[in-house]
Parts: sequence; structure tokens; C-alpha cells
Amino acid sequence: MNTQQNPLIVSVGIVAHNHVNYIARAIESVLHQKVSFAIDLIIFDDASSDGTAEIIEKYQKDYPDIIRIFLQKEKKGQVAIARELASEMKGKYSAWLDADDFWTYHGKLQCQIDFLEQNSDYTACFHDAMIKSSVATEPNALPTAIQQAHDKYRYYSQFNTYSPDFYPHNLLRRNIIPTASLVFRNRDFMPFFNSFHLPPYSFSWALQLFIIRQSRFYYFNRCWSVYLDHTEGFSKKQSADSFSLNNVRILKSLLKDNYYKRFKNKIYLSIAAEYDCIIYQPSDGKYVREYARKSQAAYFKAWWWSAIYYLMETIHSLFVSKK
Repeated sequence: MNTQQNPLIVSVGIVAHNHVNYIARAIESVLHQKVSFAIDLIIFDDASSDGTAEIIEKYQKDYPDIIRIFLQKEKKGQVAIARELASEMKGKYSAWLDADDFWTYHGKLQCQIDFLEQNSDYTACFHDAMIKSSVATEPNALPTAIQQAHDKYRYYSQFNTYSPDFYPHNLLRRNIIPTASLVFRNRDFMPFFNSFHLPPYSFSWALQLFIIRQSRFYYFNRCWSVYLDHTEGFSKKQSADSFSLNNVRILKSLLKDNYYKRFKNKIYLSIAAEYDCIIYQPSDGKYVREYARKSQAAYFKAWWWSAIYYLMETIHSLFVSKK
């Protein structure tokens, strides 16, 4: 890693909990970055019991000028640890890396930082990620893990729609940005954490919606990281229905946001899509009918607000043309 004399600092955060089989590769992928700036690698271990903390301690001793570690004695949970991590990230730019994911291109950070330095009107930039799924072949995989598996896809771009200029309304439609791919301008994240009181499902998506607010991201059509899809992953321990219902809660909270409420039509479309995801899961007829009604109501509200926005734009255009 070449840091030279550039005063610019990039904070990289990793949160680990019982990732003994993965944490070393994640850390190595950061240390192998070839950059012209300093990297401040901050690692939080959330009370692991499998030897993860010992591996983290060894790396910190080997790289004391780069790595800072925080080892928790009692498990705090994803959101609480993320809050503490955010408060420790002091660099001009930040990147988060899940402990079971890793970067594959040694010039990833340099490319993304160069772009953000030259384009101040973008809040962040991201790229595609490869998916390596082992869920289907792992013995004793829980039904929730199989239900959430991504074994049908090899890349995120195969089931998400990305464009070079990626706007808030694109993210509202649940186009998933790989956590390991995002590099963003640092800011005060406490307003987000103070207002986030939901289960940690889709936490990364909610945080990204906060980051992109009133701005846009840039998408690099390159694959520079790997997402490991395995039965020990957090998402594989929750049902698909739990994720969809929590996504609905996140979307409904945005209806009250002073910025996002201008996208009510798109928010309701996304809410309807989440209900549709539940409908298409195996369940009894009563369960299907309940969410089918909610989906239809959300589609109607999306249509209603689209009509309202169209009417407002038409009136505005007529008013401007008369001047």
C-alpha cells in the first residue's frame, strides 16, 4: 500500500461477528489496495466467539499505522455497531465492507476516489459485484436461507437496473447497491441513526437512501468486489417476507420526509412491489388475499400521485408559457 504524502484520508469500516473463515480475506483485500492516499481501516468485532477477534488483533499488531480495532465484550447488534463505526470514520471519504465480502481489484479505491475528487456534484460512486453462492450445496441449510439465496445470478447487475447517473428514485425502486462497492463523501450520520428504529433488515439500503438524498451516485460498469452468499450470512437467517415487510416500513417512513415525499408515486410503486413479493411466496389463501389488497391499494395511490404530479407540471408549464 502506497500512501505517499497525500493528506487525503479514506476511512474503511468493517464489522465482524463470527467471521473466522472470512475476515482475513476481507482485511487483505483492503491492505492490497494501491493508493496515493492514507487508508484508516477501522474494524469492529461484535463479541465473536469463534476466533475472529484474535485474527483481527494479529492484523492490528502487524499494521498499527493503518488498522484501528474495537473489540466488544457483549454483542450489540448490527445497527448499534454501525452507529459506533460511523462516529469513528473521520476521513474525507468512507467505504464499508462486510466481513464476509472482499474487494478483487487493487485499484478500486483509487479509481473511485479520483472520480469523486473530480466530480463534486456526486455524493458517492459504486460498481457491480460478483455473487458466489454456496447455499444450495451447504448441508442443513435452513428454508429461510434457501429462500433468500442468490444462486440464480452471478452478478448484481443481472437483477438490478443500474445507469451511470443513479438518482434517488432509482434507489427507491429497490435497485440493490452492493455494500462493498459504495464509496461516499463522509458526513454526519447521526441524524440517520437517531431516526432509524426498525429491525436491521435492509439497513444498508436505508443508509444509502440517506446518503443519496438530494444528490446522485455514479455507477462504474465494472466488477470489483465479491459478495459471498452463504448460510451464515445475516440475510439468510431471516425470511423473505420479513425483509419485504421491513422494506415497506422504510418506504412508508420516507412518505413523511421533506425531500422524498416528492416521489410519493414511486414510493407507492415500490410498496406495491414489496407486497407482490410476499404474495408470490408459498402461503395460505388468506395470507395472499390480505397482501393482494394492500398491493392493489398501493398501486392505486401510485397512480393517483402520478396524476397529481402530472397535473401540477401541466399547470406550471401553462403558467410559465404565459409570462
